[in-house]
Amino acid sequence: MRKLIFVLLMIGVSGLALAVNPPEAVASPASKAPAAAVAKTAGKAGPAAAADWRPKWDTTIAEAKKEGSLVVYAGSIGEAGRALAQAFKDKFGITLELVQGRGEEIVARINSERKAGIYGVDVGLPGMSWYFNSIKPMAITLPIQPLLILPEVLDTSKWREHRLPIGDKAGHLAVILLGAQPHLSMNSDVVKAGEITSLSDLLQPKWRGKIVMNDPSVGGAGSEVFTFTVREVMGLEKGTAFMKALAGQEPVIIRDLRLMTEWIARGRYPLGWGPDPAPTAEFIRSGAHLTIPTLKEPRATTSATCNIMVLDKAPHPNAARLFANWLLSKEGATVFSKSYGYPSTRLDVPTEGIDPGLLLGPNEVILGEDYQLAKGEMRKLAADIFRSRIK
Repeated sequence: MRKLIFVLLMIGVSGLALAVNPPEAVASPASKAPAAAVAKTAGKAGPAAAADWRPKWDTTIAEAKKEGSLVVYAGSIGEAGRALAQAFKDKFGITLELVQGRGEEIVARINSERKAGIYGVDVGLPGMSWYFNSIKPMAITLPIQPLLILPEVLDTSKWREHRLPIGDKAGHLAVILLGAQPHLSMNSDVVKAGEITSLSDLLQPKWRGKIVMNDPSVGGAGSEVFTFTVREVMGLEKGTAFMKALAGQEPVIIRDLRLMTEWIARGRYPLGWGPDPAPTAEFIRSGAHLTIPTLKEPRATTSATCNIMVLDKAPHPNAARLFANWLLSKEGATVFSKSYGYPSTRLDVPTEGIDPGLLLGPNEVILGEDYQLAKGEMRKLAADIFRSRIK
């Protein structure tokens, strides 16, 4: 009997963190591109009109069933992983074996396996940061568009900006979910509505020692908000000064994203900097007294770890192709969006039940790949500023 393998990699290596990053881009007050613009360098594939898509699809399903399983390495997607595995098994009878972990751990695992001549993974669900900075230079992924078969996936009218949601210039990554990266989350029993309307409000004396931060010196939501605030919102000089003042507020810095969310929900720390969208959405859905405040500053856009790449030399190539098509279909994208609590890049996937604070606003925009590559220097700056607070 096939078993669903759900492995959560142990976290303890210094510097490792979940990468929760925007697709090739983030919101910027300086840019005029709409938030819906996803990968403008992507090909303009139209609706699949060829009559032979059905035989190709049926053959892919048949060959995938012979392979019997699919191995997926992913960032931390929580309960969404279980939901995807179950739905894929129910639909096609194929077991999805999922390995979850922080981005740097997943990259290290793939790298060590490849050096040993082991090709054990078919598909990755990476964060943008570790994809661009680590996976892409390894040149081990396949172009996404040639793998696509389903007419509803190739139909560009179903996608934002009427383009396939390709997240990189080379066309090797597709963006499945895309939403807003909150600067903050807060406990609504402790922090009243309207108390925090700007990042500068965090510097009020009453919040000293009452802020918990996702570590901004490693990949993750904390790094995302740090980079975006310094680089795009305030500029290097003012942003650095603000971060030094924030460090003076004696924030507690943590790398366990779920524990951080739990602390805020329980009121141990009323304010959270750089909340991870997945556990935040999960806690809000469960009735926790968590809210995402609306600030005057623009927010980054993020696809978290809800992107897909297909590895070359995959042990189950047909199952990988099948999964890529299904995950980018309305059915698969809906399962992912609903279970993760984040909006889809497909226009026909409903957003009911998703916290409004995670939906993209009309003024949020997307930048290019260079933003991802700049994060390394920003993390060094964060490590220097918050050195005394990072344990």
